Amino acid sequence: MTICRSEAKSALFGRIPPRTPGRSDAEVPGDAALGPARYARISHVYFYSNEDDAAYGLLDIEVSLQRRGDGEIWLEAYCIGDGFQSGRGSGAEHPLSFELRSGEKCLARAEWRYPAVLCGHFDPMMFAMRVQLSDAELASVDRVYLPEVSAEAESCIGAPAVFGGPQGH
Repeated sequence: MTICRSEAKSALFGRIPPRTPGRSDAEVPGDAALGPARYARISHVYFYSNEDDAAYGLLDIEVSLQRRGDGEIWLEAYCIGDGFQSGRGSGAEHPLSFELRSGEKCLARAEWRYPAVLCGHFDPMMFAMRVQLSDAELASVDRVYLPEVSAEAESCIGAPAVFGGPQGH
């Protein structure tokens, strides 16, 4: 077991991108018809055991913030777990934190205990949670911030072979 750390990341909220050939469609919100939504995308979060070794990662983290018809506000996230690095891990003990910010002020927080990122796998992952924001706070949220977080990773050496994967995957 190795202790790893991610780097802090953030992204500005904007409109949901339109459907475009050659680019995958937005995965969140799950149902845009439920109410107005804003969208942000973080290209990656990797967990490093030292300066150069990425143990595992989360790719193309899409985040939406949606006011639904019943007045509830939901945060949804979608990403791909990258298990083609040197290790595997999960957010069971060290969750990923989504901070909804207006400038430098954190207005709400959601923690995601993401599932296991497995050696030799490239798996989609989803998260949805209701968040508590007033109408004024929702209007002022301008970005999502993922603070640095620690994680525990296990080596992929000795993991079952995966077709097409590197040694140890």
